[in-house]
Amino acid sequence: MVTVPYSELQLRTRNRALSDVGHFLVISIFILVVIFASGAGVGILFPDLFASADQLAAESPMARFVWYPVYLLVLMLSLPKLMEIIRLATFSPLLILCVLFCGLSMFWSIDPPTTLRRSIALLLTSYIGLTLAAWFSWGRLVQIIAIAFLFIGLITIALVVMDPGRAIMQEVNAGAWRGPFAEKNQLGGMMTKGLIAAICAFALRPKRGWLYLPIALLCFGLVLASTSKTALLISMLCIGTYIFLKLYRTNPVTRIPLIFTLVMTIGFFSTALAMFPEVMFGLIGKDPSLTGRTDIWALLSEAIQQKFWLGYGYGIFWDDPLGPSYIVRQVLEWGVPTAHNGWIEIWLSAGVGIVILFALQILITLGFALYNIRNGGRETYWVVLTLLSYIGFSMSESAILQQNSLSWILFVATCAKLFTLQHDFRPLRDENKLEANLSSQS
Repeated sequence: MVTVPYSELQLRTRNRALSDVGHFLVISIFILVVIFASGAGVGILFPDLFASADQLAAESPMARFVWYPVYLLVLMLSLPKLMEIIRLATFSPLLILCVLFCGLSMFWSIDPPTTLRRSIALLLTSYIGLTLAAWFSWGRLVQIIAIAFLFIGLITIALVVMDPGRAIMQEVNAGAWRGPFAEKNQLGGMMTKGLIAAICAFALRPKRGWLYLPIALLCFGLVLASTSKTALLISMLCIGTYIFLKLYRTNPVTRIPLIFTLVMTIGFFSTALAMFPEVMFGLIGKDPSLTGRTDIWALLSEAIQQKFWLGYGYGIFWDDPLGPSYIVRQVLEWGVPTAHNGWIEIWLSAGVGIVILFALQILITLGFALYNIRNGGRETYWVVLTLLSYIGFSMSESAILQQNSLSWILFVATCAKLFTLQHDFRPLRDENKLEANLSSQS
């Protein structure tokens, strides 16, 4: 039998094809990981866990068990990028320190085994974020997230059509869409992230606007369908910020008027909120207590004073019905599942130390983001909008340092790439305008 050797060109073509197939598989896996981490995966696989809006249902053994294959898969995918992951981690020392500090709280936790288990889950969740950052460029990362939210949006619509009793809330907040999630605010929060990913993917790759602009419209429509006021407010804020950044970065002549308008707008709304809080909150369908959140925070301030310095241990405060959360639930007469504020939540978990560490992390990240507005590439849109939404949601939801949380995964991935000064220096102006300018100069 005669064998004909491959030519060098054929070998290169074959190797390139195999590399493309492998990269496509990696992208597909990470799209599935994003979908699963959003909570949609658990909601679809185990709908009985979300028979009520109690978020603690997601802490059941079965819901935890399905995360183990995800951890294992990401650990395997991280091996080719291990050195890059280590490099990203060394550029994010405060982020790593915050995660490790949560683990150290097991030594003073009121339930050390549970704190240890959830701290390991937090560490692995953070590792997923680092792996995402190591594998992909800014453009590819944001596009993966946008495509994942396209599937989440389509899944939500399919559930509403096929199983409206499950996908639409029936008793509390009747008529509000929740899709595969526990309740409407979770759908609204996720679709806000999808909206941000879609408009930022458009900013990074304008020629694919035919794909990303419809995704943005789909996500915004689902924000409206969820009737989540917080998600709607943050979505509108992010859209406005995107327009501001677009004008500021592409039209230098408008920068001073834009900054003046921004300062005046912030001043107007701050003054109106201080003087007429009931009217301002009424405009978005809220009361000054933020749907009872301020009552929760007032009671939790007393719990914080009891363990001001070290907290109760990571992820423990709400577990035992007869534990430290008993008074809060007894006074408010309902099963409060979380603090509904990320800062208060981490204070309860690990004391004032973790609050200071994470506040420094936010300030440094904000500093890098502001620097990027003028000096960064197109990734600036994603960095600024992600940070803005993360801070916004952390004020009304327990979104900081949460294990098995897509919000935390995206925050870690964004910070890790940001701190290594990786940029997407594609032309800031429209490509067609740039080509026209170049041709006219020649």
